[in-house]
Amino acid sequence: MNSHAKTVMHAVKGQLVHGDPSALFKGISIDSRSAMRGELFFCIKGEKFDGHDFIHDAISGNVSGIVFSDREKLKAARLRPDGPFAIHVADTIRALQDLAAFHRRLFPVRVVGVTGSNGKSTTKEMIAAIAATAHKTLKNKGNLNNHIGLPLSLFGLNKEHGLAVLEMGMSAAGEIRRLAEIALPEIGVITNIFPAHLVELKDVRSVQSAKGELFAALGREGTAIVNADDPLVLELAGKLRSRVVTFGVDKPADVTAADIRFRKNTGFDFTVRLFDDKFPLFLPLLSYGGIYNALAAVAVGHALGIAPDNMTTGLGRSAQLAQRGEILTHNSMTILDDSYNANPGSMQDALDTLTRFQTDGRKFFVMGDMLELGEFSERAHIELGQKIANCPVDYLVTVGTLAGLAGDSARKTGMAQDRIIATENHQQAADYLSSQAAPGDFLVFKGSRSTHMEKVIETLTSSPTK
Repeated sequence: MNSHAKTVMHAVKGQLVHGDPSALFKGISIDSRSAMRGELFFCIKGEKFDGHDFIHDAISGNVSGIVFSDREKLKAARLRPDGPFAIHVADTIRALQDLAAFHRRLFPVRVVGVTGSNGKSTTKEMIAAIAATAHKTLKNKGNLNNHIGLPLSLFGLNKEHGLAVLEMGMSAAGEIRRLAEIALPEIGVITNIFPAHLVELKDVRSVQSAKGELFAALGREGTAIVNADDPLVLELAGKLRSRVVTFGVDKPADVTAADIRFRKNTGFDFTVRLFDDKFPLFLPLLSYGGIYNALAAVAVGHALGIAPDNMTTGLGRSAQLAQRGEILTHNSMTILDDSYNANPGSMQDALDTLTRFQTDGRKFFVMGDMLELGEFSERAHIELGQKIANCPVDYLVTVGTLAGLAGDSARKTGMAQDRIIATENHQQAADYLSSQAAPGDFLVFKGSRSTHMEKVIETLTSSPTK
């Protein structure tokens, strides 16, 4: 985003306390370490850091402007007369969002919003790849999908873009509603609804309501992309004023997958049935859930008027995201890195993938805690342990207290004690795997984001080969 101080003042309803209202800036930053010359620096207050504490660093980086809320800390920075302009606001996060909303409205771009308990990042990538065959397309980078990340993504919009595909994350009610107010989506996708973020939301019905804020934000001219196989998503569709396009595998839908075949350890072949059209597709993902992601993306492609041939081309170019079903090899072992996050639904999908994988070696399920499940947490891990015991898991390696509950549950359900290895940290888990896993084995890694299960993989793969 390139603009003037006076534009920011208008957009965020702020007060210019220093500098020239006609002063220019180019780009937005919230991190003084990476802030570049000429950018506008927002002093964001987070759980661990307060951007106001780094105003001096931002000034040293020659930023053009500062948006702040703490007058005393700005005063302590002692701005020089020729220093950056400074705009005071009551809430810098709200101001960042308001400026992003202002910027988004400058462009007649179509916006696709994507949320869900599982698969939203993969679905976003697939949609963006399909859309890119017909439009210059903006998408979130990395995990910039929350109340700060989405606004930062929107600042990348310019007049050349015809479409924006934005993943929308949330952990509490009202957050997706706010993201939709900022982005104004025309098409909304809810991939699925599972128990997640239950510390704030308490139960799955509350999750349904929070995710449903995306559909509720669509106008009559909008399109809701609905998972017909998920009863909680389907229920939301019954209350909509927008157009509805359904996708699924098991239930009747507008976009379905037929003749699904697992191509040995490489992905799925199936036929996409899109209303009256049909076309073959190979999806190079081991997760069955990837089929749903692809069908949702095809449904969006149809809503955008993109031809099936272009959709096939786009899906073939879709990026494989790190730590989301990523296949690695080490010492002739196959590693499935699905460590980015976890909840009961995605854990089940990972177990299904482990079951489906064909190998002459052994199968290891390496799991960390599932977090943010609130009162459901203990029961969720006990139920997961029961499922593990009934899958062809040769060895279960747990990291953490809650994961240990799953191990205890697996043992009580019938899994042999010597096949369950409880570890306290990443190093212990990596040491065990380094000594026990062998060429030909298949290892699946899964856990909530803050458990950082990828560190086990990093330690394991950095060890000398046998």
